[in-house]
Amino acid sequence: MIFGRKPKVEAAPAEGAPATSQEVARRCADAAEAAGSERLLAIEHATERLSRYLREHRNVLQTVGPLILAGTVDAAELVLDGEGGFTMSSTDADGAASMDRVSISEVVELWGAADLYDRIEAALRAAAGLAPRPTGAIVAGLGVAGDDRASV
Repeated sequence: MIFGRKPKVEAAPAEGAPATSQEVARRCADAAEAAGSERLLAIEHATERLSRYLREHRNVLQTVGPLILAGTVDAAELVLDGEGGFTMSSTDADGAASMDRVSISEVVELWGAADLYDRIEAALRAAAGLAPRPTGAIVAGLGVAGDDRASV
């Protein structure tokens, strides 16, 4: 099943650029390994936080679920069920689409924690009959690191 693919990054050497020295290549490899490790830690941390959120709000989710977080009623792409689990549309090698249960870690990795919380908030606000939060209101309210010009 194909849930999503991240674009492969390919760096083309600049025309006329000198060959990379072994020292630079080693430092790049070390930095790449560190980035991969940080990515895994970020997914682990976000998974733990989302799992805790889903446990803490299980009663509400059971009452209003399932929540369509992406797509439409007729063509859901990501759904949070009343038990706090996720189903996501996928396509097999033959092009047949289906909704499959996925782990919280998979959802966090493919959708990103901030996007998931935004989608959950929007779905719950709609279930409560509240207006959607204006796009960017949270970031503007907190300000962006180093940006003292942000305002609501």
